[in-house]
Amino acid sequence: MSHSLRLWLLPLLFCLLPACHQEEVKDVPLNTRPILVTDKFYDVKALSPEKAVVVGYAGKILLTTDGGKQWHTKASGTDLALYNVQFADAQNGWICGQDGLILHTTDGGETWQKQESGIKLPIFAMAFIDQNRGWAAAQQATYLHTTNGGASWEQGRIEASVEGVSEESTLALVDPTLYDIYFLDEKTGWMVGEFGKIYHSTDGGVTWKEQQNALLGQAGIDDALNLPTWFGVRFVNASEGTVVGLEGKIAKTTDGGQTWAYTAEDLAVTSTDPLYALRLTGNGGGWIVGASARVLRLREGEWKPAPLGMQAVAWLRAIHFFDDNNGWIVGGYGTIMRTTDGGETWLRSVG
Repeated sequence: MSHSLRLWLLPLLFCLLPACHQEEVKDVPLNTRPILVTDKFYDVKALSPEKAVVVGYAGKILLTTDGGKQWHTKASGTDLALYNVQFADAQNGWICGQDGLILHTTDGGETWQKQESGIKLPIFAMAFIDQNRGWAAAQQATYLHTTNGGASWEQGRIEASVEGVSEESTLALVDPTLYDIYFLDEKTGWMVGEFGKIYHSTDGGVTWKEQQNALLGQAGIDDALNLPTWFGVRFVNASEGTVVGLEGKIAKTTDGGQTWAYTAEDLAVTSTDPLYALRLTGNGGGWIVGASARVLRLREGEWKPAPLGMQAVAWLRAIHFFDDNNGWIVGGYGTIMRTTDGGETWLRSVG
C-alpha cells in the first residue's frame, strides 16, 4: 500500500464537536443509532434539498429524506469500505469500494445490488453522465467504462509516462493509483492520482493524455516523483478546472489543462494538511474540504478558510450540494454536517 493511499484512508485527527450545534434527537440507545463516533464516512450525494445518501467504512450506507433529522441504514451486503457514491438522476446510482466492489440502485438508494466490475482492486471514484454511461478510477493505473449502466464494465489501464523523472525513480511511477475522475460530457473527462498525475480524455476515455508536467519547475519541484498526489478534480467547463491534494496543494487551469499553475494561496503555504475533495460552481464559487477539518471557500477568485461555526478537528472527506443553498460535508468520527443557506452556517447531524 502506497504512502499516499494510507494518508487517504486513515484518519489523521479526530472530531470534537459541541452539542450546542447538533439538531435535537430522541434518546435512542447507542447500539441502535445509525451514526456512531466510530463511523468513517467517505462520500455524500444530495438528491434533493432534504434527501441525501452517505457511504463509508464497513459497508455503511445511510439515507435521509428529511434533511438529516432521521437517518436510515440501508443494506449493502458487504462489510467492505465504500469510497464513492454517484447518481445519474434521482433514481439511478452507484457506489464503489474495496476489492472492485460496485453497487447499483434503481430506486433512489432504498435498495442496492452488486455489479461485477471484473477487477479486485480498490475503486476510489466514479463519474456518470446518464443512467447508461459511466467511468471509474481504481488502483494500479486501472480505469473502467460502462455503456449499459454497469451491467458490464470494460477495463483499461494507463501507461504512465516517465518524462521528467530521474532514472532511479521510474519504477515508482509505473502503476499510479487513480483517486478521482470527472466527466463534463460523453467525450471530455479528467482523472487524477498519485505522483501528481493528471490525465485528460477527449474521446470518452478511450485514450488519455498526461497534463501534469506543466507543474514541473513550479514551487521548486523539478522531479515528477515529487509532484503532490491529487485526490480531487473538478471542472466548471471545458477550460476551467481545479485539482487538490497532498500538502494542501491546489492547482488550476484556464485552458483545459494544457497548462496548470499552483494557486497563490497554495504558494503561500498556509497549511500542509491534505485536501481531499472540491466542488466548483458556475458563478465563480467553490468549496474544498480536507484533513484537520480544513474547509476553504472560493470567493472573488481566492480560496479562503471558511468557518463551520463549531469546533472541529476531524478529517473531512467529501462535500456535495444539491443547489446553491443545500449541501453536506462528511468525514471521520461520524461527521455529517448540513447547510441550508449556502454554507453561511452548518449544523451537525446526529441522526
